[in-house]
Amino acid sequence: MEPVAGAPALFLQTETPQMHMHVVGVLILDPTEAKGWTTDRVLDVLDERLHLIPPFRQRLVAVPAGLDHPRWIDDPDFDLGLQVHDHTLEPPADDAALAAFIGEVASTPLPRDRPLWEMWIVTGRTDGTVAVVSKVHHAIMDGAAGGELMASLFDLSPEGEPVEPADEPWQPDELPTPGRLAGNVAAVALGRFGRLPLTFARSVGRASAVARGAVSEHLGGGAAPLTAPKTPFNGPLTPARSVALADCRMDDLRRARSAFGTTINDVVLAAATTSLRAYLAERDTLPDKPLVASVPMSLRTEADADDLTPRATNLMIPLPVQIDDPVERLETIRERTAGIKATPHGLGPELTRDWVGLTPVVFVRGAAWAYSGLGLDRLPSTFNTIISNVAGSPIPLYLGGARVTATYPMGPLIANTGLNLTVLSQGDDLHVGVIACPDLVDDVDAIADGFVTGVEELAGLADEAAAD
Repeated sequence: MEPVAGAPALFLQTETPQMHMHVVGVLILDPTEAKGWTTDRVLDVLDERLHLIPPFRQRLVAVPAGLDHPRWIDDPDFDLGLQVHDHTLEPPADDAALAAFIGEVASTPLPRDRPLWEMWIVTGRTDGTVAVVSKVHHAIMDGAAGGELMASLFDLSPEGEPVEPADEPWQPDELPTPGRLAGNVAAVALGRFGRLPLTFARSVGRASAVARGAVSEHLGGGAAPLTAPKTPFNGPLTPARSVALADCRMDDLRRARSAFGTTINDVVLAAATTSLRAYLAERDTLPDKPLVASVPMSLRTEADADDLTPRATNLMIPLPVQIDDPVERLETIRERTAGIKATPHGLGPELTRDWVGLTPVVFVRGAAWAYSGLGLDRLPSTFNTIISNVAGSPIPLYLGGARVTATYPMGPLIANTGLNLTVLSQGDDLHVGVIACPDLVDDVDAIADGFVTGVEELAGLADEAAAD
């Protein structure tokens, strides 16, 4: 039994019926070369490798009277059959039908009485491929940790390799009694308050560094707090989610990167800027100043390889939608991102853990619910959209013998921000997942298609520059 701490505790306590704190991933499997392949192979792989992903067999237990954050325990009633489901698409079982189903999955929060993940094996697609749609709470992992999860489930060949069994048979916990929980709460609280002087001292130093970094970042062209312009996709969230999937060629991004001296991430941000500019211009809502994107940056190190819990900070990156020329937009993004990553952001995982533990749960939970209940989600936005770039595998991967041909990631929607665009590189392709609140984004496909157009446009301009 261990306390939920740090960022995972925040993700759990700030979740509301409108703001779901789960991440969604979609795998496309091609089973044509796997002789005798059936969807049961996915279940077999999960069953065989669950010991490599301990959080997948853990559930939450609330403490008495909500005096502290919940505890993780190994679920005594764990049943893989309750976590994994089958779904067959109705004709026409095309990409639009799959996207609609993913939107339905993403619109429902995860139940808290069993492990915080679910998976759907989706069949019936007209091209014979199988989609695996997973929904995992952000308290378990972030995008970078998803790479560790992939390493546990995937093989490097259709034949796969033997998996080392667990050292000992898995023994679930018994549900703790109220008395045992109360004792654990008291012991953990003593430890937290014992660290209070050191936590306070470290926080003062860190806050000072963050403040200096924020000033330096702003003077260098970064986004100042509460300067995000008003857009149609910023407003009160509803529970509904819509999804769009798209694909780009990594070679297009590499040519743009090389021709204009930027990074792949700069090209991703520039393509997103092109898409959002076109979307807003079509609706006559294009602002005369940059949008602000919240861009997660992983803080994971090699020492965190066995820990799937979130370890990231967020950078506030200006997106110059007011600039006409796509190359100038890319170069502006390059200049503004160059120094932003070097400045300190946030308290960091350890200090966040300590302060979240010291803050009464009722305050954390109450603030999240009051934000929407009091209409604070109608105030000016801190940022307009969320854009994530996740590194995938450069080599082919297989799940139960079927080749993984595409991986589409989608993160959560936060506060009054109804649009999230996440990309993942895989071999020669960049897979794009866009998730939105349909009450705020009336055409999520336009965002995904516009991103592809933005990449192709920059690649074409790179070719012209090379020819000149």
